[in-house]
Amino acid sequence: GGVDQTFFALRKNEDLLVVQIYVDDIIFGSTSKKLVNHFVKLMSSEFEMSLVGELSYFLGLQLKQGNKGIFLHQGKYANNIVK
Repeated sequence: GGVDQTFFALRKNEDLLVVQIYVDDIIFGSTSKKLVNHFVKLMSSEFEMSLVGELSYFLGLQLKQGNKGIFLHQGKYANNIVK
């Protein structure tokens, strides 16, 4: 076998849509609400999907989104190691 591509990016004018697939989980985001809505509509027409809202935890990474950007950390993981 080979390696399956799991990260996809689409740039449309000044906007960007990024998609990451891991097993049966998909995370995605965009600078454009229109691109997000189009992606959700397209994927929902092909697959059964449940949207859970803003991403806060994925593959051991905790994520916090704010006005100045996105902060990634592994606080839960670090706390479990030192216990």
